[in-house]
Amino acid sequence: MLAIAALAADDPGARDRAYLADLVAVARARHLAGDRAWLRLLHYRPHLFGGVESDADGPAFFLAPRGKTDPEAELEATLAGFFAALPADEKVQHPQCQFPARLAWLTDRLEIDPARLPQPACVRLAEFRARVAARSVTLVFSSYYLNNPASAFGHTFLRLNKAAAAQSGRRFELVDSGIDYAATADTGNAILYAFKGLTGLFQGHWNNYPYFYKVRQYADYESRDLWEYDLDLSPAETALLASHLWELGSTWFDYYYLTENCSYGILAALEAAAPRLELLRHVGPIVIPADTVKALYANEGLVRTVHFRPSIRTQFRTRLAALAPGEREALKAVLDDPKTPLPGLTPLGEARVLDAGLDYVDFAHARELLDNVVTPAAELKQQLMDRRSDSGVQSDEIEFPASAAPPHLGHASMRTGAGAGASTLAGPVVVYDFRLALHDLADPPAGYPALAQIEFLPVRLRYAPRASVVTLDQALLVDIVSLTGFDGFDHHPSWKAQLGATTLRDAGCRGCLAGIASVAGGLATSVLGDRLTLYALGDAALAGAPGLKALAGSAMRLGIGPVGGARLALGDRLSVLGEGAWHALPWAVPHSTFELKLTVRVHLRRVSLWAEAARWPIESQVLAGASLFL
Repeated sequence: MLAIAALAADDPGARDRAYLADLVAVARARHLAGDRAWLRLLHYRPHLFGGVESDADGPAFFLAPRGKTDPEAELEATLAGFFAALPADEKVQHPQCQFPARLAWLTDRLEIDPARLPQPACVRLAEFRARVAARSVTLVFSSYYLNNPASAFGHTFLRLNKAAAAQSGRRFELVDSGIDYAATADTGNAILYAFKGLTGLFQGHWNNYPYFYKVRQYADYESRDLWEYDLDLSPAETALLASHLWELGSTWFDYYYLTENCSYGILAALEAAAPRLELLRHVGPIVIPADTVKALYANEGLVRTVHFRPSIRTQFRTRLAALAPGEREALKAVLDDPKTPLPGLTPLGEARVLDAGLDYVDFAHARELLDNVVTPAAELKQQLMDRRSDSGVQSDEIEFPASAAPPHLGHASMRTGAGAGASTLAGPVVVYDFRLALHDLADPPAGYPALAQIEFLPVRLRYAPRASVVTLDQALLVDIVSLTGFDGFDHHPSWKAQLGATTLRDAGCRGCLAGIASVAGGLATSVLGDRLTLYALGDAALAGAPGLKALAGSAMRLGIGPVGGARLALGDRLSVLGEGAWHALPWAVPHSTFELKLTVRVHLRRVSLWAEAARWPIESQVLAGASLFL
């Protein structure tokens, strides 16, 4: 026995193998493979048929052949990997370099002596750590962007801060690192894009950008407000998160827009770095970025402070609202000719006009300015900047409206409810409503864009007691409305789109459920301090149902005509929404159809009381009920 011990003492390889065997034995005795922290570091989730399976799909994330489904095999393979010989090729990462978060956690739990391990240089890891220099963490919510389906529900990403704590919303955070998890799209076809995004056929990758790049992309280029949530993570948790994000950069995930999306990935990474947190448990089956932010507040004390970074559009609209009528006219004049004299203004008034002018150029010409080429817009901005620098007047502090409520104060995305009333055809009726996500124009406005609606799977069932019949009144895949106040400074059109099935109530199809796809575009304007918004759109809708008297005897009909409406919001408690539509129906019977609808809602925290009246060519209906946000 003494001879064997002496041989082991003279053989470094034998000593390493013995030490590794001891570590594996201790790991088994302590059941570390079932530890919540280990399961989260490897992103294991309970499998439908028992056991666990990692969300990670890239094979490079696992060292064991069965690592994707076997936490113990992966743990032991990881320990063995830490003792592996240094690679001859400098481009090949040693397991210690590839999995620094696993190394840190296992070293802590098993009290591994670092001196007993090989000593790889880990040049790329060292460069990453030096670049991000993470001392604190911020979760950033980028508001809704309806022009991109992948961002219509909002977007979340992380910021690794070089400072221990943010002093204000505008310190030196632009030099920090933004860590983003997003799908890598490989098609521009809209139908294929939607199909692949919904079925997990895109790969999700983690990316590292300077934060100023993300601000430029979201706040300036896409006019999306940013909400920054500083998180109360310990220095050890912050360091472990940075290491884990490095690990995630070596793999990919199947990306599902509705479930395993950007927000799901962000919450999973935070849980891996801080196992004390419970985040994914507080989001629903559909993971919405706004609900992700609410999950932060389900962990007491996790959010330290919240900062608002307005988009360039919000900043310009706020400056514009503060201008006097004469200053607005002066703004139009300097935008036409930046050298125009403004004799009627004080130096402070001229400074306010020039500040608004600079914001307008950034907002209206973001694409051109982003290309860093000489264009008329770039020349206009330079001239305005030269004139502004000569004024010698300090800019006013911008006070943003109270309506700019953070997303965590918004209502829950899922909604259910019921109501009752009467129909001229069916007599007494009872309805049940359900919506999977997210927000409509008559919902409580706090925390959501005032003039945007995006609903996913709104469904209504109707029961008529007189006939003892339950019918599917409506089931839409998506229902989107984007209204933009059209004025002398904002020429963006308003639009709406709808896809799904709805009940037709005219002579062409009396009460039948028809598939429908519609798109509309036009103009909107807001008055009374944006409390009242009026809109007028041109609409084209294609409907199809068996028995529909339509195009050349087919079961499809085309409707073309105007859609108009009004939205009135009186604070956060009362919403009134009215809309009317008339469609000409070429080559169909009847030759036209219409719909009128008025909705009134009173909001009481998680409950909304509502009343609704509707009129169609062959039926009228009045309902009242209540909805609950879940």
